[in-house]
Amino acid sequence: MKSRFWVLPLVSLALALPAAAQDKGKTDKPAAAAAGPRKDPQGIKGISPFWEQLKKGDDLYVARDFDGAIAAYKEAITKEPQNPMGHYRIGEAHLAKNDTQEAETAWVAALRFVGGDHPLKAKILFVLADLRERQKSYDDATDRWNAYAQFAQQQPAAKAFPKSAEDRKGKIATWTKLVSDYAAVKKRIATRLQEADAKAKDDAIKAKKDK
Repeated sequence: MKSRFWVLPLVSLALALPAAAQDKGKTDKPAAAAAGPRKDPQGIKGISPFWEQLKKGDDLYVARDFDGAIAAYKEAITKEPQNPMGHYRIGEAHLAKNDTQEAETAWVAALRFVGGDHPLKAKILFVLADLRERQKSYDDATDRWNAYAQFAQQQPAAKAFPKSAEDRKGKIATWTKLVSDYAAVKKRIATRLQEADAKAKDDAIKAKKDK
């Protein structure tokens, strides 16, 4: 009878030990994972060298260290030369430095590599049109806004804004008309001043003769 009472605790202990070991294994695994490096924000998967450099560039850009951001983006491009995002980002950094020529060169490269990434292509077309407007190259800017609007209408997945293009073209048209009207007024004023000056000279000559 006594042996039966001893057997039951031993059986319970034997069942409890594997369960405890299993629970211990469950708690150990997350601890081991947490100890490892997590470079991506959610800790889901490792970040590639390209995106690691791009993130570094983004942080420097936000800190307004544009030269540092450009250096980081250039390093990212060496990792994946045909990834359009590196070229797009470096263009933004150049524009922040008012280096419009370098910005355009970078964005043209991004457009060459963009492929089927329609949302990014829409952004590139937008910034290129905006750049021409900044440079006061209004005819070219209007053409580029037309290209942006056409792409936005043809590719709904791009989530672009064709009405923005119409608004910008309207502002360009208004501005160029004001400039044209002002130039015409300025020319008329200059002509009248010349005529008045010529008349004053003639009057002075006549006055001398009359004396």
